[in-house]
Amino acid sequence: MKKPLISIIICILSVSCLFVGMDGSYSNNNHNKSYFNELKTSPQNASSIVIGSSYIVVPENAKVVTQVDRVIKDVASNISVNTPPDQSPNSSKQLVPYMEGARVGELMDYANVKVIPITGVTIKNINGNWYGPDEKGNFVFGVDPSKAGPLFSINGSDNLIKIEVNTHGMNVLVPGAINNDAYLVVACGDLPGKAEAENYLSKRGINCYAPCDRFTANLMPYNGTGIIMDGEPIRKISGQKTAIIGAQPVAIDINETIVIQTTKKAYPDQYCDTPNRYFTCLQKAYNITLKTVVVDAGRGETEKVINATNITGAKVIGVRVATAQDKVAVENWLKSDPDNVPYSFIQLHMNRDIHYSWNFHTK
Repeated sequence: MKKPLISIIICILSVSCLFVGMDGSYSNNNHNKSYFNELKTSPQNASSIVIGSSYIVVPENAKVVTQVDRVIKDVASNISVNTPPDQSPNSSKQLVPYMEGARVGELMDYANVKVIPITGVTIKNINGNWYGPDEKGNFVFGVDPSKAGPLFSINGSDNLIKIEVNTHGMNVLVPGAINNDAYLVVACGDLPGKAEAENYLSKRGINCYAPCDRFTANLMPYNGTGIIMDGEPIRKISGQKTAIIGAQPVAIDINETIVIQTTKKAYPDQYCDTPNRYFTCLQKAYNITLKTVVVDAGRGETEKVINATNITGAKVIGVRVATAQDKVAVENWLKSDPDNVPYSFIQLHMNRDIHYSWNFHTK
């Protein structure tokens, strides 16, 4: 059984995995991408899967393109409603203090990044569905119809056109990211169209980071020139005006039983299907079969997943920490056995006042 590499591991999403033929070790001070190279093998011949080894180094003054909603302002929550949507902040204190805003604030504090919010993006209704544009004006990235509503958009030239002012999601940031030569895009990734936009940008060399995610697993396996990260923690590199997103790998034995959360409930519980979505995509993408036990559990019901480990003897779980109750359940489970490792998909959407003190793992 592989021991956890840090005391608590929070694993959000990964669009790539490393398959190794023997146990490997990792130091949090080592940022060399090749540290597992000598251990790589094909997925079918692997003894372990390493998740969380990817990372993005964000240098000082990097251009970071963001959505407006939940970064510059949050009209639905009456946060900074009078702030112009195109206002580039000069201090992290000007940002929305949760979700994407909090993560962009960390990048400002750690690496003094230049934040460029994108606003005034045209979205179009095609056959009853809304789409965001690529840089050539093709409407290809699916948009949630709620984003065509008054909290986000104003009327366009006809009833099939809206102008998204308080932009929300990767799916409306493609032109702005490309035109501004973005180093990194930070935005929501909880729709298939948003994941498709991440893929599009990353294959053009633009890094993407979606702290609030659900569908990025659809992109596995991924081999673009940009790096896609989803929910991983941001840390400051000591002695430098530089930040790093990710770089906290953990290995699991390919024959271990994994208890995985899913749900059939609608919003806001729907995000709890992310763990099962991830492990399903993982197996399909790499043509492997894992020993999984899937448990139906919504927000605040992580205890159901943990109860299943008592029956199966599993030491690995895939859950979404959505509430304080979920946090306590996973924390107590970790303390009960040093071999226990959670791959947890944090739900950031509905719990703005919960402050996690855990040492977050990535991917």
